[in-house]
Amino acid sequence: MCTALNYVNGHHLFGRNLDLETDYPVGSLIMPRKYPLALRNSTTVENHYATLGVGMKVGGFPLYFDAINEKGLGCENLAFFGMAYFPDPQEGKNNIASFELIPYLLATCATVQEAREKLKDICIDNTAFSDQFPVEKLHWMVGDRHESIVIETTKEKGLVVYDNPYGVMTNCPDFEYQMQNLSYYANVTGRDISIRFARDPKTMWEYSRGMGTIGLPGGTDSVSRFVRATFTKLNSFCDPEDTEKNIAEFFHILSNVQQVNGETELKSGKYEITLYTSCLDTDDFRLYYNTYYNPSLNGVDGRKFDLDAGECSWIPFEKNLQVTMQN
Repeated sequence: MCTALNYVNGHHLFGRNLDLETDYPVGSLIMPRKYPLALRNSTTVENHYATLGVGMKVGGFPLYFDAINEKGLGCENLAFFGMAYFPDPQEGKNNIASFELIPYLLATCATVQEAREKLKDICIDNTAFSDQFPVEKLHWMVGDRHESIVIETTKEKGLVVYDNPYGVMTNCPDFEYQMQNLSYYANVTGRDISIRFARDPKTMWEYSRGMGTIGLPGGTDSVSRFVRATFTKLNSFCDPEDTEKNIAEFFHILSNVQQVNGETELKSGKYEITLYTSCLDTDDFRLYYNTYYNPSLNGVDGRKFDLDAGECSWIPFEKNLQVTMQN
């Protein structure tokens, strides 16, 4: 399970928490402009936008979890267990396998609006990458500095594109439910409040700061994380002129929905944790990240790669604890 964030405050930042029990060998992944993006059931895209993100390079192919392109568009996939449905390739459609959607949209679209138009002709089909990597049940968030959308495909509704005014996404239930559910928390606030229990509150007193947040959910489930991440994002405050502070703010927002080892036990007896948090800066084409056991920030500058190369590049994440000693 995961939490995704499209954040615009002067700078445009895009990223997520990856919450899983399996530690994938992820790293910083570059798909340069001249890498031939060979699609299983569609054409090969020969020349396209350069893309930077988090993922794995398997057989030379970029398997992205989250990424941005050089034009400022971001796309990320999150688990959508129990609801996602991908049909067989359909005649007359542009058939894109689920593992191809991120690199395809980022290779060919500069804006959310362009992605929205392209999706009208797309069938996200059930082609597996390999026996080792079967079809994952996913949905996607796409964002630029002007808007954000969520892409879901289910057996009942087919492929649906939702406007996402909050720039937040988690997992099941579907995005329509997540949006409706926010109304239950309409009176939660981060502002200083007076007691509203009654006209005359009698013996009541404000025993703590932050009493307006009473009722904000604190669970690790996807509905609670959606509400809490949306509340935190909408109420966060940061100087829009200070890039470094906004990067730090992005990590603070997602830290409010991270999962600690032992909080979420799975049936297998394993625990889901926040394996990494990513922050992709579309203005400077950079990736910042930290991992569960290495909370210090690490960075990769996408413009230092050869963006006209013909092969993808990959740098493994630094997952071991790093400490800056000051004496």
